[in-house]
Amino acid sequence: MVSRISAMGDWPVDSWPAIDALGHGHLGDYLSAKAMMGVFSTLVQTPFAAMAGEGSQLLAYKLASFPCVLAAGGLGLYLAALARRRGVSTIGQWAIAGLCVVNPLTWAALQGGHPEEILTGALAVGAVAAATDGRRGWAAILLGLALASKQWAVIAILPTLMALPGRRLPVAATALAIAALFMLPPLIASPQTFREVHDNAANTGGAVTPESVWYPLASVKTKVVAKQPEILVARVHTAPAPVGALSHPLIVLLAFGLPLLLARRRGRLWLNGGDAMALLALLALLRCALDPVNNIYYLEPLLLALLAWDALSARSLPLRGLLGVAVALVLRQWSLQLDDVSTYNYAYIALFFLVGGLIAHSLWSAEAPITQADDQDPKFFLDEAQISGIEKSSSWPINAL
Repeated sequence: MVSRISAMGDWPVDSWPAIDALGHGHLGDYLSAKAMMGVFSTLVQTPFAAMAGEGSQLLAYKLASFPCVLAAGGLGLYLAALARRRGVSTIGQWAIAGLCVVNPLTWAALQGGHPEEILTGALAVGAVAAATDGRRGWAAILLGLALASKQWAVIAILPTLMALPGRRLPVAATALAIAALFMLPPLIASPQTFREVHDNAANTGGAVTPESVWYPLASVKTKVVAKQPEILVARVHTAPAPVGALSHPLIVLLAFGLPLLLARRRGRLWLNGGDAMALLALLALLRCALDPVNNIYYLEPLLLALLAWDALSARSLPLRGLLGVAVALVLRQWSLQLDDVSTYNYAYIALFFLVGGLIAHSLWSAEAPITQADDQDPKFFLDEAQISGIEKSSSWPINAL
């Protein structure tokens, strides 16, 4: 897939200056670069990009994208292993592993110049999966690295913590410490640049795309986008000023508010693996639809969360993930051949409410399950179907059952 990349999208302007500076040992220029993605993402890409030497920039991009796609592959293999424990068929396991990498959203992210979206999505979903699997250390590491890769990873904080049966504060503290370890150097080296980058990430500047619920509110303005070699004027859709300023804070508010409302509804903070992943999927969907500037590849974390939800709750084929891939393929192709933007936008909004409503209904209608006490530390978790097929031996530790 990486070898077929023919376009670099935003990468030469957004990522390359920082990666190139670090690859040549110019630490000061690297720390003061205005890359929109986090430090960890650039650190992952730099050694691979450096393998291109003084060759073409396209080759450097292909090489830099490889570890990001590899992260999605690693997630797929881990999810397949979790599915195998639950008795999912070999075909289902291969489907989960394969679709984490080979899907239209991964391709859209690569063509758009944002492989860090793939990396961050894999880390965020992996953090929730590791928490579900009782791997606190890995959950903390993956969550911290996700936060250090892209700002939107804050949506994974509460789903990860709620997937743990207890001792959540040490995991949260470790994850935040890891994120701070990567974010403090650029903050100390260039506070103004750091503030400017994060201000830009928090405020969209008023632009709005058809893959957003705010698009019907947009007004059309003409804007000069180039003056050389000739003046080029484009029609730009702009949302009302409050939308651009408040949409991202609203997404963050929902990322913390909705999980807490769900915990209040359930009467406890803990969620089983399937519900924790469904919650992450819901928050990823909200992040996409409520962002005025929503590119199609922003749906990548949602698709990965759907596949993980299948791995943690389905019994056969990953139907949610397969349906997600089909819908993503339709949206991707439609977005490339837009004849009627309004119809596309209305379809996107309708799909948002349909999918969001179904996920929310599955979460809010479920009864709080009887689970182990929060102060216990089970090595792994079994559902009733698995327990009924196991001959309970007195040599088994009591907390494993």
